[in-house]
Amino acid sequence: MVILSRSAAIATAAATAFIGAAACVAPAPASSVPPLTGTVWELQQIQMSDGALLTANPPQNYTAEFAEDGQVFVQADCNRAIGEFTESADSQLSVRLGPTTLAARPEGSIGPQFLQALSNANLYFFQDDDLFIDLAFDSGTMQFSSTPTPPLFGTVWQLQQIQFSDGTLLVAEPPENYTAEFSEDGTLVVRADCNRGRSGFSISDDRSLEVEPIATTRAACPEGSIGNEFVQALGNAGIYFLQGGDLFIDLTSDSGTMQFSAD
Repeated sequence: MVILSRSAAIATAAATAFIGAAACVAPAPASSVPPLTGTVWELQQIQMSDGALLTANPPQNYTAEFAEDGQVFVQADCNRAIGEFTESADSQLSVRLGPTTLAARPEGSIGPQFLQALSNANLYFFQDDDLFIDLAFDSGTMQFSSTPTPPLFGTVWQLQQIQFSDGTLLVAEPPENYTAEFSEDGTLVVRADCNRGRSGFSISDDRSLEVEPIATTRAACPEGSIGNEFVQALGNAGIYFLQGGDLFIDLTSDSGTMQFSAD
C-alpha cells in the first residue's frame, strides 16, 4: 500500500480533478471515524519519504492514546512514555514527549524510531477509519488503526498472569477465578480464587494507580492457588495502561507486571 502525505494527496487530487468525478473516492462518513482523543491507536507502519518502511510487529506494542486533557500516553514496544500534545482547527498536531522507561528492547524493535516520529508530528488526518500523522519537513507518514478497548471502570478484569522481574511467572488457572472490578466511586471488588475481597483505589492523570489494603475472606483455597500472590500484587500496584484490549498493571519498584483481559 502506498501512503501519500496529506499535502501530497491534496496536490494529486488537484492535478486529477479535471479527469472527472468518477475518479474520485468519497470519504468515509465522519460518524464512522473514531475520534483522535479517547481512542487507543495502534501503529501499523511508518513510511519515510526516503523510501524506508518501518512496520509495527505486533501493532499492539506500539500505541498512542491522546487524552482530552492534552496528555498523550505512548507504548513503544517494551517501554512507555507520557507527554503532551496540542492540536488546532486545521489539524496541526504537536507532540512533546517526556522521559521514557529504559527497558532493554528486543531485536527488531522500532521503539526509538516510533518515539522520534511521534515527536516530529506535524498534522493529522483520517482515511478509511485510520489515523495518519504527517511528519515535519515532509519526512514521512505514520499510519494507525483504532483498537476496541474496554473501559477501566465497570469491566470485570480477569487475571491472565503476573510476570515478576526476577523471572517468576504466575499463571491464573482459570482466569475467571482471579478478577478485579474497578468502580467510578473508587471501590475495588476482588475475587482471589476461593476468597472475595474489597478495597478502595485512586488513580491520577499520569495513570498512577494506588490500591488500599484489600480485606478478604479467609477460606482455605486448593493447592496451586495463587490467591495470596494475586492480592499482594494488586496491593503493590504502581501504574496501569491498556494495550491490545488488555489491562496491564506495573507493580511498584519495577517488581513485575500483571496482565488482565476483559470478561
